[in-house]
Amino acid sequence: MKYVVMAMVFILLLQGGPVRASEYLTYQSIEVEGEGKLLSDYTPREYQELHDALSRRKFWGWRTLTHVEDAPVRFQKETLYEIVNEGETAIQQNFSFIMKEQRTTQVSASGNIGLSMKGDVRGFQSGLDSHVKPSVTHTRDSSIEETVDIRIMVDPGTSLHIGVYGEGYVSSGVGRQYRFFRNVRSGGWEVFTLTTEYYSIDKEALT
Repeated sequence: MKYVVMAMVFILLLQGGPVRASEYLTYQSIEVEGEGKLLSDYTPREYQELHDALSRRKFWGWRTLTHVEDAPVRFQKETLYEIVNEGETAIQQNFSFIMKEQRTTQVSASGNIGLSMKGDVRGFQSGLDSHVKPSVTHTRDSSIEETVDIRIMVDPGTSLHIGVYGEGYVSSGVGRQYRFFRNVRSGGWEVFTLTTEYYSIDKEALT
């Protein structure tokens, strides 16, 4: 009997760039539905156009512009196992999963907009939290977990793929902070809200 078992966990390192990000930008793949896009995909021209659209200077505080609001997101977080059965007998494999329904908020920023983390609370520095949509003032994680044990048969001539997938939504835009009419901070901001994360088990015939 000939078969191949691969256990893989991918951590994608962000390339050098202006975006300082949370965990979600390290996911194996992430897709924003509709016309929405991630902050890291903004072009320099788009940044400039959005900043140009900000209203006039102010004496003190933030001026912000929301470009993408609550765009649905689907993602593959990571690949856990891939089993390829090229033999003549079935492969039996036991797995234990933690099924998790959770809601958590992560943030990213570009330019000189800073990020903060105090315990399990994530947000932006310098009071930007209260000026963006959705608000990230309260971002403590919450989840409901259930452990599931499962036995899987991988038939001859088939492959089994197990990955972690999920859904959420994203909002992003730009902002400037003023002090005495002087622009002291500017850049892009992004809020990613995770609503569901789950395991997916796919079996396919070998070609």
